[in-house]
Amino acid sequence: MNEFLKDCYQTIGWEKDSLDFSNLPEFLKALAYRFPFENRAVLSKKEYDVTKEGLWRHMVKEPHGGLCYDLNGLLYFILKDAGFDVKLIRGTVWKNGWALPGTHAAVLLSAGENEYIADAGFGLNLAMQPVPMSGDETVSAAGAFRVRIEETEFGTYLLEMNKGDGWQTGYAFSLEEIDEKDLKSMKQTIFEHERSPFNKRLLASKRTPEGHMVLSERNITIKKHDGTAENSRIDRSEFEEKFTAHFI
Repeated sequence: MNEFLKDCYQTIGWEKDSLDFSNLPEFLKALAYRFPFENRAVLSKKEYDVTKEGLWRHMVKEPHGGLCYDLNGLLYFILKDAGFDVKLIRGTVWKNGWALPGTHAAVLLSAGENEYIADAGFGLNLAMQPVPMSGDETVSAAGAFRVRIEETEFGTYLLEMNKGDGWQTGYAFSLEEIDEKDLKSMKQTIFEHERSPFNKRLLASKRTPEGHMVLSERNITIKKHDGTAENSRIDRSEFEEKFTAHFI
């Protein structure tokens, strides 16, 4: 095990000696519980590289979560160093219409004769286990997930979710491999584009073993699996304090 993996495992709280396909769901849960989906770096215009070393410094050595290119970028480098057959791919998110084209990063994982999507960077919409490209469903606290073939202008596949109200498109994607330069381009678009949903207001969310948490500039909500929730009003000036106390 190299020093990069040792540092990542320690930060994530992964205490097993190895990482393989059989315990990958457990690892993806640990990753989701450790790193929040958050955009403080975007609002502060923090400079860092979306590379193996850059993400190690930004997320492992410093108290940051990140957006899809951060979280799935780090996941990719961890899985690659752990010996998995992986590649980075790009998608386009659907949210009442297509979002900025090609600004969602995910990981395509091959194991045996099968392929899977591994995604640690889709907000609270986390399968927390590999989603088979075969179309078989996986289920987590966030709902059910599947991949379906459908030709779109942004790729031949759809990652779909069912949160109890029917199947909805999460994002379209293709299997074309991307690299660090593409992650850098995504990051720049999210930082600068007027249509970016992440450069206007601070936000954070994270899955927890008990449920999930959401933090905005006005509210913090802590919701448990049994449906109970605590919702508190905050001032924008309290965001960093609440984030440090609950998310990192």
